[in-house]
Amino acid sequence: MRGAWSTLALVLVLAGLGAYIYFVDSKRPEGGATVNEKVFTVEPDKIQEIRVAAPTGSTTLVRKESGWTITEPMATDADPTESASLVTNIASMEQTRVVDENAPDLAAYGLAEPNVRVAFKADGNISGEVHLGDKTPTMGDIYAVKAGTTRVFLVPSYVETTFDKGPFNLRDKRVVKFERDKADRLEVTREGSTIRMVRDGSEWTVESPRRGRADYATVEGLLTRLSTAGMASIIETPSTDLKQYGLAPPVLRIQVSVGSSQTTLEVGTPGPDGGRPYARDVSRPLIFTLDTVLGDDLSRSFDDFHKKDLFEARSFTADSVRVTRLVDGTPKTWEFVKKSGDAGETWQVTPEGGQAIEADRAKVDEFLNALAAIRFQTLVDTTAKTGLERPLLNVGISYDKGKFERVRIGEAGRHYANREGEQVTGEVETPAVMAALAALDDAIKPPAAATDTTAKPQ
Repeated sequence: MRGAWSTLALVLVLAGLGAYIYFVDSKRPEGGATVNEKVFTVEPDKIQEIRVAAPTGSTTLVRKESGWTITEPMATDADPTESASLVTNIASMEQTRVVDENAPDLAAYGLAEPNVRVAFKADGNISGEVHLGDKTPTMGDIYAVKAGTTRVFLVPSYVETTFDKGPFNLRDKRVVKFERDKADRLEVTREGSTIRMVRDGSEWTVESPRRGRADYATVEGLLTRLSTAGMASIIETPSTDLKQYGLAPPVLRIQVSVGSSQTTLEVGTPGPDGGRPYARDVSRPLIFTLDTVLGDDLSRSFDDFHKKDLFEARSFTADSVRVTRLVDGTPKTWEFVKKSGDAGETWQVTPEGGQAIEADRAKVDEFLNALAAIRFQTLVDTTAKTGLERPLLNVGISYDKGKFERVRIGEAGRHYANREGEQVTGEVETPAVMAALAALDDAIKPPAAATDTTAKPQ
């Protein structure tokens, strides 16, 4: 009998639970999702003005054709990302729950003197203002109220992070502005010396003080970091005494040109906040400290802007190679020519004054790969003794169906090299040169005769 009563009680409990679930589900919107009420009914692209009052200051932002700008407390461009975040969050902000329809005391929620006030104006004479107060005990939500009302509701706590921004947070903090992909000239000046680089199509060339190929990754990397570098803090505006910041003259000066337009960043001595250097954009009257994005670029050697690879050609792009090597004081020359036929690509080698013979393709490729591995280690003064007046190795390569390069390698205790048409001379690693000479010795030898494995009759 006791078991029957237990079963009956369980059935009643389950029936009650089922009825409750049915009742709750019948009240939910289609799909089972909980729809929170929007704080404001406004489209993001209709918002034209925003005012944010935070503990660190009040800021007014106005939308213009060129983007968002700050009009108070100063006139400057607004940070595009921060502006977009403000607009999006105003339009999408939802109240998760109403706490009190008519709160008699807003101070109980931190709303008598709210931490943050956000107001906006939009097309169609639409406006609104919300105040944010204390966080709930669970820290998951924050108390809020619309200006002029006493209806207290909750919004997610991340909303405070979005809106608790002062003028410095909301301003465009880029140290310089230029069209990154259209930059065609770059000048870096340090201690009275300047290195100038120019773009020709997709290639960068060092124009002065020593003409040569520029290291593409180094130049492009600097431009990228320069275009994204930001202010860590603003020290003084307008700027007055530049000397106290190490800016008269500056320690470093970087100028970027886009056509006839020029942008110049001047960097001074380290400031007090973590050693970040003082700096200024010469087109604006303010002193700021740099963030850490530029990093090593501030002390980069001019030599780093020069390309270190001596050879552009590779084994798969080379068409012909002329090599002159100093052997026991006598120059000897060989010419390698790539041939195409039914059997694919092959190489022929011709010693000076001799007959062309078939070369071992793998050996020629190894020689070309060894040449490609020779790189500048350090650049040297052109007046230094290098042995290049009587080179140990002189290599001319035709490649990419029309391009040509010539490289000389000399010996004067160490090994040095330069490229024809460039004013750059540098030291190269001796093991790399020795490896290339050994590969040349192998490449000029005729291929080994195939071994006859055919069985002979007894």
